[in-house]
Amino acid sequence: MRRFNPWLILLLVLGLYFVFASNPISNQREVSYTSLVNLVREGRVETLVQTGSTVNVTLKSPTEVTTVRGGTQTVENFIARIPDNSGTPDTSFQQLLIQQGVDTRIQVPSPWGGILLSLLPVLLLVGLFYFVFMRTQGGQSGVMQFGQSRAKKYGKENRVSTTFGDVAGHEEAKKELIEVVDFLKNPQKYVGIGAEIPKGVLLVGPPGTGKTLLARAVAGEADVPFYTVSASEFMEMFVGVGASRVRTLFDDARKSSPSIIFIDEIDSIGRKRGAGIGGGHDEREQTLNQILSEMDGFDKGTSVIVMAATNRPDILDPALLRPGRFDRQVTIDLPNMKEREAILKVHMRNKPLSGSVDVVELSKSTPYFSGADLKNLVNEAALEAARVNKSQIDMNDFYRALDKITLGLENGSLTITPDERKAIAYHEAGHAVTAAVTPGADKLQKVSIIPRGRALGAAFYLPEEQVLMSKERLENQLVVALGGRAAEEVFIGKVTTGAADDFKKSTNMARRMVLEWGMGDTFQHQALSTDSGPVFLGEDMARPKEFSEHTARLVDEDVKRILDRAYARAKQLVQEYASAMHEVAEALLTSELITGDVVRSAVGKARGEGSLQPNPAD
Repeated sequence: MRRFNPWLILLLVLGLYFVFASNPISNQREVSYTSLVNLVREGRVETLVQTGSTVNVTLKSPTEVTTVRGGTQTVENFIARIPDNSGTPDTSFQQLLIQQGVDTRIQVPSPWGGILLSLLPVLLLVGLFYFVFMRTQGGQSGVMQFGQSRAKKYGKENRVSTTFGDVAGHEEAKKELIEVVDFLKNPQKYVGIGAEIPKGVLLVGPPGTGKTLLARAVAGEADVPFYTVSASEFMEMFVGVGASRVRTLFDDARKSSPSIIFIDEIDSIGRKRGAGIGGGHDEREQTLNQILSEMDGFDKGTSVIVMAATNRPDILDPALLRPGRFDRQVTIDLPNMKEREAILKVHMRNKPLSGSVDVVELSKSTPYFSGADLKNLVNEAALEAARVNKSQIDMNDFYRALDKITLGLENGSLTITPDERKAIAYHEAGHAVTAAVTPGADKLQKVSIIPRGRALGAAFYLPEEQVLMSKERLENQLVVALGGRAAEEVFIGKVTTGAADDFKKSTNMARRMVLEWGMGDTFQHQALSTDSGPVFLGEDMARPKEFSEHTARLVDEDVKRILDRAYARAKQLVQEYASAMHEVAEALLTSELITGDVVRSAVGKARGEGSLQPNPAD
């Protein structure tokens, strides 16, 4: 423990003192009453001091005695106990002491020792509780500090070093936040034209996209006090503590106004009220009510802007999202290719890179990666280079890091039979060949049958980023996804469990085509499901069914027809390009890893063109 409470130490020392003072036998030798009487008769005892039923005896010279534990020792003083005769003194023993001329004294024990000894367990429990209580408060000095805010304050003394220049991409979001910072720096510029200060800014986006990083940039750019706190820190085991911490946080911010408060992961306390199963959580709802009141209550003359971040805006209470509270919602989406390129350059600034590193190629190879994923990619590539004692990071290190992140570590200890290896090779060849010959399919980058994580093989693509997906493109993706199982059936003669993940993804896509995008044969202008997320609130479970059992059967039939058509087309393609399938499978069995150019070359030969022909999707 880094810090001890001096009162607790004093309490422990007093407790130990009274324990040993009331029980001196713990550190001295004790003899029986019979041995004491014999020693008195023999004239060996010089003094005897009686305290209650215990006597402290001093002998005239060192004498060998038998202790109550059964051993013999040569002692000059010892302890003995006089039997309790129900309050009747042992007159014969007293007469024997007088006859032998023993110097006898009687000490009356202090009543305070017994009182303190009886209170010692209670005092120790109180001291222990107080010590633990203070430790949970982070070393705060008083019990009344329990309801105080734990927000960290950044100002001129401890400014955050992050600026908007450290945030790559998200230009629109940065413009919104720069305007907020400018309002606090130059309020007259906006007040003079009649504009009101925004009360709150809600940063919304998937995990890892840079919401907290943007908040840090605001803290670094602003010349006003910046308070940051996690929403979970308001919650405590005692009811009312969260609301008290909210009050003290806003009071501190008002005293330092103009200022900014940043609440991270606000969905932990900002969920819809009255939507929980079996009733709401009183402490959480009290905390939320206090935040609502502080942001837009009767007190209107404040210059405090509240920023918050969440990746679940759909479960927030509507009262939080109305104008006057969180006036602005800034969406932080996954970065596009240009933004990924800029983010990679930021994280590569202090890394020793070789000339082979192509940032543009890496940005194309990392679709749907968030900023946090890209940072992890650069770090994993550096670890790969350091593992083999390289002085620079090259492109191969990035490719190995990308494979590790997307598929997991190589599973070299996995035992695969020759027949299983052949089935895996044809399975991956089915994906690769159908991707190479299907118009609109994603561009094939490489194919591998090296086991990684839970995958026995994989095909890597460079998907073209599109905002809208056509029905034809979705159907082509289904053909590629089912090409592996089709190849197993045609060339192996039996099917395996290797297509389980393919089926899961293709079935989910076909179901969304029917339920959400109106691409089924029966339902073409109707969305049957609008909730694609898990159940977080009790009202989601109490919501009535969106369609009947008959409609559900029609949906299942539509999904089955879409998947059957895709599988039939995949089976037709692998049969049509059988020579390319054999060539790609043999190449995989020989090299375990081949590039997309090898597959496209084999497809070109199968078409009778004798040379590499580009896929219409390339």
